[in-house]
Amino acid sequence: MSKAVLISIRPKWCELIANGTKTVEVRKSRPKLHTPFKCYIYCTQSGVALGAWGKHGKVIGEFTCDRIYELETRSPGGSYYVKGEGLPTTNDVARQSCLTLKDMHEYLQSKVGYGWHISGLKIYDVPRELREFKKSNRDCFYADLGLAKRDCPDCKNSGCFLERPPQSWCYVEEG
Repeated sequence: MSKAVLISIRPKWCELIANGTKTVEVRKSRPKLHTPFKCYIYCTQSGVALGAWGKHGKVIGEFTCDRIYELETRSPGGSYYVKGEGLPTTNDVARQSCLTLKDMHEYLQSKVGYGWHISGLKIYDVPRELREFKKSNRDCFYADLGLAKRDCPDCKNSGCFLERPPQSWCYVEEG
């Protein structure tokens, strides 16, 4: 199986992604994968009342990340730019992220960030449970300790299943 990414996203941003308004997700880091790669969207429960949307705490869909933009600021509190690109691309990426300059600075704290471009979006009719996803083999706790995967009570030679959502994102097996 191929490596993919499971990304945790707050409900308000999930709704904007699901309706096609938000097509760039900004993060502090990026996977060590070549684009394109598959991303599964986990809609967090983070302090938001379960409203009409009702898909909190579930994997609501998937997309292909076909490009990652490197975002930088030239001065603390200044504008963010797409590294190596002109103003039209920077403005387009900013619009697609649905973030204000204030949002960017609060999240990135004047450090480098990454804009993951969302393409091929598929929102599931029935959201999937987190435990349906397997961690990438290198994320296995037992493997990290140098123990055989056959000793891992979760793996049983088939990979550990996720029990908790990632803080930001994690590698998972595509499937």
